[in-house]
Amino acid sequence: MRAVQDLLNEINDRFPVRNSDEQKAAFRAWAAERARKAGHTVREENNEGHVNLVIGDPDRAEVIFTAHCDTPRRSFQPNLMLPVCAPLRYAYMFANVVPMLAISIFGGWLAQRALGEDASRFVRRIVMLGVYTALYLGLFLLLFRGPANRHNKNDNTSGTAAVLTLAERLPASGKAAWILFDDEEKGKKGSKAFAAAHPEIKTGTLVVNMDCVGNGTRFLASVAEGARSDPAFAALEKALAGIDTLVYPAAKASMNSDQRNFDRGVGLCACLPSRLAKWYVPRIHTVRDTVASWENIDTLAAALEGFVREI
Repeated sequence: MRAVQDLLNEINDRFPVRNSDEQKAAFRAWAAERARKAGHTVREENNEGHVNLVIGDPDRAEVIFTAHCDTPRRSFQPNLMLPVCAPLRYAYMFANVVPMLAISIFGGWLAQRALGEDASRFVRRIVMLGVYTALYLGLFLLLFRGPANRHNKNDNTSGTAAVLTLAERLPASGKAAWILFDDEEKGKKGSKAFAAAHPEIKTGTLVVNMDCVGNGTRFLASVAEGARSDPAFAALEKALAGIDTLVYPAAKASMNSDQRNFDRGVGLCACLPSRLAKWYVPRIHTVRDTVASWENIDTLAAALEGFVREI
């Protein structure tokens, strides 16, 4: 639908970077106004310094739809998501770390040698350890915590647009609530703090989280064991089956996002096929994260809308 395409493009054009407090506050004000126009109550909730945007009443809701609205820093190595192929996922992580370790160790050794034999053994070791540590931390920051990235269309403008689309399509009935989490890119801190502040939601509410749903030919769901005991899960599974979603237990599909802070969490992403890895999510955390299908968002929102209307 044209409205979905316009929403996705407006977020991408007006708020491409959502890292600083000012950038995130400007986006939240814009998103809150849209939700209020759709008839919902909206509040900003500061949980341990992380500001989450809460739409509706999550304490009463049967299901909460979530996404993180902060954006990642640019990485010089793609954060390649390989949800169902653990050996290749660990190999990819290993391939990232080993060169950094090798360079750091070599740098420390050179620094120790440069001191010469006049320096004591203790001093040489301290210098070697200091140079090694500084090099490793510097390389880590360069690799994974680079400058601000203006290209975040899939991660996670797509999930943010899906949450807002769903909120605008559903009435304020009390069945559903929506949360845009802060600081997922800093270690899921916004959702972790929210879950700590709302233990009943953490343990007893179905939470459907959308992260990187824009670039892929199949949706994939990573389902926590506790989610299957939720009364609404059967209807959710039926709705996801209607759009040909791949449904895996969380133990077999790794999706490192906000749903992991909730006992009844379900993570949704979109994947592309791969001969080696079965399914993968490409380009995120790089300048090439410029692809997000509004059709994906429309399809997913329609399925989840049908699910809410059924429960």
